[in-house]
Amino acid sequence: MSSGSAVTMKPVPRVPQARPMAIDRAMEKAREVYESISRRAFELFQSRKQEHSRDQDDWLRAESELLHTAHLDVEDCDDAIVVRAEVPGFRPDELEVCVEPFRITIAGRRETTASPTIRKILFSDRCSDQVFRVIDLPIELDSKAVRSSLRDGVLELEVPKASALSMVPIAVAAYWMLRAEDHQRWAAVFDPVSENGNGNSKLENRTTP
Repeated sequence: MSSGSAVTMKPVPRVPQARPMAIDRAMEKAREVYESISRRAFELFQSRKQEHSRDQDDWLRAESELLHTAHLDVEDCDDAIVVRAEVPGFRPDELEVCVEPFRITIAGRRETTASPTIRKILFSDRCSDQVFRVIDLPIELDSKAVRSSLRDGVLELEVPKASALSMVPIAVAAYWMLRAEDHQRWAAVFDPVSENGNGNSKLENRTTP
């Protein structure tokens, strides 16, 4: 390569990421979703002339109408939990993620433009414009170093596990249950009592049948 040639460096494209969500906002989102599903389920209940035999069906139907079913894959890796959620049609800025010690919440709402209806719709199988999933995990998570990416309609989260505390074997810990400095402080308190004879008399009274 000649000295006069130059190499053009292309910038590395930045991977789209979901927005972080605070815990209080996640709780507010959960409350709003619950209230929306409750109202829709009650409407379905009223449309059936208030028959109580299909209450669960009303709730599941309302949930399917209002929420997009984001199918999940959850993997337990060595030092992290990897979650993949199918969220087709959502932009990164329309998705929010909240990570708690034992819970992951994914929420989002995509913008849609209402078009004037010219023809009568005979059938519609489109997904809802709102997604809300809560994943409870038996593993403590670290919310400080969460990595997310959105590619081809799949949101991928890599959440590191919380650092485990160093374990002390029980056999070793038993010998160090009483520290030397604690023994010195306790001895300074009880020695004057023993010198006056009160400690021995109390011990004899306790041991005498």
